[in-house]
Amino acid sequence: MSTAISPTAYNYKVVRQFAIMTVVWGILGMGLGVFIASQLVWPELNFGLPWTTFGRLRPLHTNLVISPSVVVHCLPLLITSCSEPAKRD
Repeated sequence: MSTAISPTAYNYKVVRQFAIMTVVWGILGMGLGVFIASQLVWPELNFGLPWTTFGRLRPLHTNLVISPSVVVHCLPLLITSCSEPAKRD
């Protein structure tokens, strides 16, 4: 019977995918934030459409930044902290 400890193999592909999606959601959310902030300076960026006003796009920006980023930031931590296999005697 061997008492050597075998090295644990982690699947970092999933964590890498979550990190990439963090960057993607960050770019989309901040891009929309810059656009709606620009509408406050240049109101003609509304293009005369009622659904492109600051008040309509601000909740979309908030949801685009907060919700996915919380999920994308927390899940890799849970995956890496819970992925260690149980020890057998």
